[in-house]
Amino acid sequence: MAHSRQSSSAPFRVPRPTTHSDVEELSSTQVDPNSRTRHVRWSDAMDGCMITALLHQVLSSHKRSDNGLSSFHVSKAIESVYNGCGVVVSDKNVRARLKTIKKEYLEVRQLLSMSGFGLDPSNGRVTADILAWKEYLKEIALYRQ
Repeated sequence: MAHSRQSSSAPFRVPRPTTHSDVEELSSTQVDPNSRTRHVRWSDAMDGCMITALLHQVLSSHKRSDNGLSSFHVSKAIESVYNGCGVVVSDKNVRARLKTIKKEYLEVRQLLSMSGFGLDPSNGRVTADILAWKEYLKEIALYRQ
């Protein structure tokens, strides 16, 4: 019986869990031993644990640093992701994910400020009529030229 081996040059990917119950603890096979930093694929459950922990820290009047969240806040987020989802993340993983979430938030905020776009309260997704989408896509096409 032949065993297929993954090439060492192949990109490393951690499967993205879809629900909180699907999150499994990281095994040694999921960590790239040749990498200095581990890339983490964030699930909605992991995002929820991280955001809840950070929100709790900010609301419980723990002071933030001048340039954002302190290392104490980030350590609590790391702890929350591990306790809630069983996934080990680093300080760099949390800060990179926050940067991505902020970027996505700004994009959604821009869409919601435009005529014809709205937010579906049941699932939290952006909605728009067909004319608004066509106009938006036309603007993007002109911008990229």
